[in-house]
Amino acid sequence: MSDRRLKVFHTVAKLLSFTKAAEALHMTQPAVTFQVRQLEEYFNTRLFDRTHNKVSLTPAGERVAEFAERIFDLYAEMENGVRDLTGEISGALTIGASTTIAEYMLPALLGEFKNKYPDINLRLKVSNSEGIVSMVEHNVIDLGVVESPVSNKNLIVEVCHDDQLVVVAEPNHELCRRGERVKAADIVKYPFVSREEGSGTRDVIMQYLIEQKINPSDMNFSLELGSPEAIKGAVEAGMGITIISRSIIDKELKLDRLCEIQLDPPLSRPFSFVRQRQKFRVTIMEELLEFARAYFKNHA
Repeated sequence: MSDRRLKVFHTVAKLLSFTKAAEALHMTQPAVTFQVRQLEEYFNTRLFDRTHNKVSLTPAGERVAEFAERIFDLYAEMENGVRDLTGEISGALTIGASTTIAEYMLPALLGEFKNKYPDINLRLKVSNSEGIVSMVEHNVIDLGVVESPVSNKNLIVEVCHDDQLVVVAEPNHELCRRGERVKAADIVKYPFVSREEGSGTRDVIMQYLIEQKINPSDMNFSLELGSPEAIKGAVEAGMGITIISRSIIDKELKLDRLCEIQLDPPLSRPFSFVRQRQKFRVTIMEELLEFARAYFKNHA
């Protein structure tokens, strides 16, 4: 029986979606379906029920999924045991990160890590914080880095960096001319450019407003956009103000295309590593975590 078929089945079983499994495995959906059908032919039974555009495991599928989980954990344990004996640091890691972290922080970190360990194969998936946590939960990625709180007790959450958020506007905006700290009540008066639902940045901002006794429904949302670059472009074009990470606007500030205004009280958020609590600890994962802790400490 092919390990490939079992891996494809395992991914579909975790996500309960042939489409999402194809995306996670970088395969076409027909190829995923073919691999699952081959496994069903091997066992001579259906492993999935596909009714009304909904995918669910059959009793046989549930049994195979349980064994597949144990098999892949044993594979990881075997590889780790051999590498401990040989002293080799190699293998593959799939990392997921929310948009801000993936675009502005991880490239330099992963580049330095790859220079130190050239035999490690790194893959990066990008989504909003909600999507990354889901990928960790369903074992699609080995490690997530997110920008919003995580409440799942089955996951290990480790804060790695403290990120400051500031109000940003185009340089001729009234708030920039005032040159004062801005309270949450002041923000409500102006059109606001926001991230999409599920974004960690949006969640942190909404929670901050609530803590400052501002109802988020009172906000004058002018746009909802899916990336920091799009938001910066909209603010620069005068379509509203926003609250965004201070670490990603250096270029625009130097070119006088945007201005920053400090919040009163200040707003910061933790960036966190997220990984499964029960997953077997792999040497390359521990090496990456140790490297990242030192990196964020040095670049605080």
